[in-house]
Amino acid sequence: MSSKDELFTIESIINEYGSYIYNLSLKLSADPHKAEDLAQETFIKAWKNINQLNNRESLKSWLRTICVNEFRMMLRAEKRAAITYVENIEELEHDSILLVSIPPSAIDEIETTEEVAKLRDGCFLAMTRKLTLNQRIAFSLIDMFGLSINETAGILNLTPKATKGLLYRARMNLESIFDGHCSFVDINNPCSCTAWIEFMKDRDSFQKKMQEKTEYLDYKMKGYIFNAEVSQKIQYYYHHMPEQRPSQKWFDQVILLVKEFYK
Repeated sequence: MSSKDELFTIESIINEYGSYIYNLSLKLSADPHKAEDLAQETFIKAWKNINQLNNRESLKSWLRTICVNEFRMMLRAEKRAAITYVENIEELEHDSILLVSIPPSAIDEIETTEEVAKLRDGCFLAMTRKLTLNQRIAFSLIDMFGLSINETAGILNLTPKATKGLLYRARMNLESIFDGHCSFVDINNPCSCTAWIEFMKDRDSFQKKMQEKTEYLDYKMKGYIFNAEVSQKIQYYYHHMPEQRPSQKWFDQVILLVKEFYK
């Protein structure tokens, strides 16, 4: 392709895929502010290298791969411990045989207020931070974004078996934290989102508590055993997490920034 303008304009790319990449960024980072920065960096990097793309049909998957790679770089820049934790490939491939596919079919949702539903979604999203880097990427792409095992394996540069192992561990780790604690999984559980709303009114206390919880989830340490009903409910909530759209101001700012970078 001889010119960026032959098939693409930065306006058309961001207007068409801005929400998609922002939502992917949000699910990877589990932080709205970081999601905006990550999505922005994705489009800057994409426009810099747009001449490497030969057809528009590949644009979505190309942007997705750039976003995941930028997320990895973001964690490196933050010097997060997650970036140094690498799971053993042989152990992952062994775990792959334990993965049980249960489609996130409709469940009887607990009736709740919009405020509590938003908090529930935020809680579920925040808990993905407790996964290792590759577990979080695999879980986000497959269970929240609907990619296949093979597509995700290609992005992670791992075998499909190892990717299945990552997904198995991610699911088991998340299930182990919600089982026995989340009232949306079991109405008899002690945790109540209403109580969290009261707790979050003290933001300094909340942030301090979250900063103290930096260890990874490990279902084996908790003695969690696979429960099909728990798995189905948790997958349902993650799979049906509502999409979010950045403000028009964000779209306009990213377009302007990219143009300033490469004018």
